[in-house]
Amino acid sequence: MVGLFGSLGGASSTASAAQPAAQGVSLSGLGGGTTSNAAAATSTPSLFGLAARAQQPAASTLGQTQQQNAASQTQAPQNAQNPAASNGPAGTSHSAYFDSLLEKSRKRQHRATDEASTLGELPSLQLGLGDISQRVRELAGGSPLGKRGKAVDSKAHYLLAASGISPGSALRDLNELNAQAQASGAGPQAPAFDTDNEAYLSSLQSQSTLALIAEGLNRSAQDFDRYLEENVTMEWDAQRQRIYEHFGLAPKGASAAAGASAYGSPGPVQQGSFGRSSRRGRGQKPAEAQPGTAGGSVFGASGPQRSVIGTPGRAGAGQATLFADVDKGAGTQGSTDERFVRERQAKFAEKVQRLNEARLEDKVYPVLQEFGTVEAQAGGDQTSQLVDAYKALIEMTGEDATAVSASEPNAIKERQFASDYLADEERSARKVRTNTRILDGARRFLEKSFFHSLEATVAKNPREARLGGVPTTLNKVRAYVTLRASKRDLAPESTDLQSLNDELCWVIIFYLLRSGRVREAVEYVKENAVAFRAIDRNFPTYMANYHKNESRRLDDGLQERVNAEYNQRSRIAPENSVDPYRMACYKIVGRCDLAKRSLDLVGQGIEDWIWLQFNLARESHRLDEAAGEAFGLAEVRAVIREIGQRYFGKGADSPGGHGTFFLLQVLGGMFEQAVAYLYPFSYVSAVHFAIALDFYGLLRVSGFAASESELLTFTVREQPQINFGRMVGYYTRDFRAARAEVAVDYLTLICLDSDLPGQAGRSQAALCHEALRELVLETREFTQLLGDIRTDGQRVKGAIERRLRLVRLADQEELLRTVTLQAAGVADDNGRTSDAVLLYHLAEDYDGVIGIINRALSDAVAVDLGVGEQARVPAPRPRAPDAGTGGTGGTSSLSLTAVDGAAELARNMIGLYNGNALYFGKIRPANRDACGVLLRMTEAKQHVEGGRWSEALDIIESLAILPLSADGQIHVIRARAQAFGALPPPVARNVGSLLTWTITCCGRQREALRASAFEDATRARLQDELAGKARDLMVFAGLVRLRLPPRVFEVIARAGQEVESW
Repeated sequence: MVGLFGSLGGASSTASAAQPAAQGVSLSGLGGGTTSNAAAATSTPSLFGLAARAQQPAASTLGQTQQQNAASQTQAPQNAQNPAASNGPAGTSHSAYFDSLLEKSRKRQHRATDEASTLGELPSLQLGLGDISQRVRELAGGSPLGKRGKAVDSKAHYLLAASGISPGSALRDLNELNAQAQASGAGPQAPAFDTDNEAYLSSLQSQSTLALIAEGLNRSAQDFDRYLEENVTMEWDAQRQRIYEHFGLAPKGASAAAGASAYGSPGPVQQGSFGRSSRRGRGQKPAEAQPGTAGGSVFGASGPQRSVIGTPGRAGAGQATLFADVDKGAGTQGSTDERFVRERQAKFAEKVQRLNEARLEDKVYPVLQEFGTVEAQAGGDQTSQLVDAYKALIEMTGEDATAVSASEPNAIKERQFASDYLADEERSARKVRTNTRILDGARRFLEKSFFHSLEATVAKNPREARLGGVPTTLNKVRAYVTLRASKRDLAPESTDLQSLNDELCWVIIFYLLRSGRVREAVEYVKENAVAFRAIDRNFPTYMANYHKNESRRLDDGLQERVNAEYNQRSRIAPENSVDPYRMACYKIVGRCDLAKRSLDLVGQGIEDWIWLQFNLARESHRLDEAAGEAFGLAEVRAVIREIGQRYFGKGADSPGGHGTFFLLQVLGGMFEQAVAYLYPFSYVSAVHFAIALDFYGLLRVSGFAASESELLTFTVREQPQINFGRMVGYYTRDFRAARAEVAVDYLTLICLDSDLPGQAGRSQAALCHEALRELVLETREFTQLLGDIRTDGQRVKGAIERRLRLVRLADQEELLRTVTLQAAGVADDNGRTSDAVLLYHLAEDYDGVIGIINRALSDAVAVDLGVGEQARVPAPRPRAPDAGTGGTGGTSSLSLTAVDGAAELARNMIGLYNGNALYFGKIRPANRDACGVLLRMTEAKQHVEGGRWSEALDIIESLAILPLSADGQIHVIRARAQAFGALPPPVARNVGSLLTWTITCCGRQREALRASAFEDATRARLQDELAGKARDLMVFAGLVRLRLPPRVFEVIARAGQEVESW
């Protein structure tokens, strides 16, 4: 006690002596305020006054209350005159310690405050360890020193301390007495004993209700915490890695190494993009029971991404807006007639379905010709260009409609040109072979197209053409030349056209070459060999060598000679003295003057000019060609791009001309750019053109990790690639809600590119699997897509399972099981019990089937008596009679789950499982027993509703849940009550209803016995037994009343009174 006073008061007196005129410095540490000397001199507090005015808590001590510097200054002279009263015997020994405290206090910088100062402004932290410890104790005790408005004089504290009284202890004792008095006064009065049974029951019911409410709230809180733990637990490291990859801050594929593989990687929880969790269904197994779930996608669709198939939409609207790089104002598809679009889609869907059927049967399907037929039937401003594009592809690929089997030599197989077209090396042999195929095909198409136009022109003007004789190719060309000559549009009037035997020989040769009839041109020259020696003796040699070489090249010696002759005639000959068609033939045969790729003074259209470009282009190694002879497909594409920028750009005025530029791009082998260009104008045509290209391997597709919002992207080698998977997926949004199986046909085409080497092929397969999964979950056509079971237990394959070979799965069963389990969880969440039962059965989760049936039965039993029929479950949509099997074969094609009653559904599934040991062994005994009990309870309810009281009592007694055979033995009743906690939840929730039914049956059966006309000892004994059963049930209900709903207990009490069981 003396040391405590010395450590607080001595320093204060010393400080006062050193600074009599200055304002005192508080030694109480953090938060201690200062007051004026006048306020300290006029204050005369007492111990009780301190407790009342300062409102100090009981945990406070005297040292914690002495904070005012003015009080220390007032007390300092007395302490200096009477050291024994202040310091005691140890006062002298503490002088050095007080001096050190004084030096420390001089170094402290405190801001003076007025009487209303609070803890709002804190001094700088220049405190010793003792001061800091004291301030911590003040804060822990909740000392209101900072809130005190007036200074408290410490004189009374010193006097009491010198007298041997501890003010702090006394204050704590007084506060404790005050608290005890308040507690004793506020205690509840013991309730008087109430003899009213009704009031007692009402009070007991209220207490039970409150207890049940509290228990329900506690259970809800626990369920919510459990839900958060199970569903909102996110793999932040993996999500952060995926975000880094999405924005290019980390290399692609790093997240797969972290645990999210491309297919079949197990994960603890289903994740969505950017950490959004997806709720698991009530009946769905935990994530560890579902292999293949990772990263928000069953098949490893990692990273922030949009849906593969998009949201459902109206046909003909909004397809272009799904890609950010598609010009939304370029096309007019928004105003297209919806009926017209629907009809085209239906025709294309039929072709796609036949294509997949042919693939499953390993047959050849002429997809280009079939799609071209649909385009020809559609009609429209740009139909002819779209049809011509398919014809050009037919010439490039060599597709033969007469081929049936893939083993035939003229058959073009699926993905036949993929390896050559997708070669990365520009000058490789495979790339040269592909470019040559494109050039030759485009040239043949243009030549055939011109010859058809030639024939049509001759047939339209027979009098001017004067065909006559045998309509051979040469005669048709002669007639065409005659027709053109009569119209005087072969050349300008001043141009001299050389004739031979009254025929324009050079014009005939030119149009034979323009029609692609090189053999006929050589024969024509041979027939007039004598005349040609007089005109041009070297040209027959050039023509023969040109025809003999398959690559349409002249030998080196002949090439030099023809170039020399061409240059000599074009530069030296006088103007209009040389036949322009003769010069055109030399340019075509000898590829002369490639810097100028046009024909002077020759009447030609845009088609003729385009044909000249492809006719002059050759693909070969650059080292084999001279500098002036290098003109190939790359140069042709550059010309096409220039035309597009000049005439078909965004600001160009070419309404309706998109078909022409699309055809130019197809002819130049710019397939990806052509599809992207056509998409905003006609997405239906663009999608099917891309499907035809991809079927033969003539389309470079973007990978799974490429941009999700762009249709056309480029590789690191600046090679174009199309977002084929999402383009097809978005296309199905128009009709997949009504025609889910057609959508499956389209989505399986995404897997055409699964033959790509390495990760590229696996990513395309994963994209296809993800699209199929989204289709199943969105359309919910489970029986149609995933399969069904017949009434005899036979499984019927769904649309996806019938096409499993087309999606190239490494583990087909794993795909179906995983997709089906997710679909089952969704169906269970939406209350579609029959669908959930069917899907869990298809996924071979037979225990889950029984669990869902138990829940449905429990809901049906819980329905009140007399309300109506038992709970109905929505039945799945019926399948077509020949779905997947081609007929019923004498067995009903209705689904085994196509019932709307829970009890009937349960009997069907139990009958199926009991007849198969494989199914029966995978169901837990607890679930089987619960299902049997619930079925018996359903039967008992039906008997109660029908007024068959004795039959209902027999069934309920056989369940061994209620103590109907206890005969008043309390230990038997308690045993039943203790066994209540071991009941399965679906059964336990219906025990209250079972009690109500049983007591009702006892009362009604007892009334029936009383109302009988005959009375005997047996009837009396039965009445006594029924009354005894009712009393046992009331005792049982009292033991388990906290587990029963309050309303049920009230009904039981009233029923017990009616039966006179009290």
